[in-house]
Amino acid sequence: MATHHRPLHALLGGGAVADLLLWRRRNASAAAVAGASVVWFLFERAGYSLASVLSNALLLLVVILFFWAKSASLLNRPLPPVPNLEVSDVVVEKAVVRALVWVNKVLAVAHDIAIKRDRTVFIQRL
Repeated sequence: MATHHRPLHALLGGGAVADLLLWRRRNASAAAVAGASVVWFLFERAGYSLASVLSNALLLLVVILFFWAKSASLLNRPLPPVPNLEVSDVVVEKAVVRALVWVNKVLAVAHDIAIKRDRTVFIQRL
């Protein structure tokens, strides 16, 4: 069985983002790290968490799309280009299989701890 090796730069997309992540453009990468650090510091000082920032951004997006759709219907303009959000059966099946494996492992450990009274497993899982 032959394996196909791709360089990391190609796996990251091979463009400017890959150059930035791999520090090929040192000044831009340093500026990105410094900018992210400043934003993180400001959010910490303001008392924001990542969850609150993400939820506020998603709420703003929903409000913008709502007003865009309402104004488009009033002005006879096209609706906003929102993709059809569907989850395929293959993705659901893969998620179920992974979840099933994880749940079975958790139940096996719980069985070892509760029924067999295996203290070493209990201590290892702490």
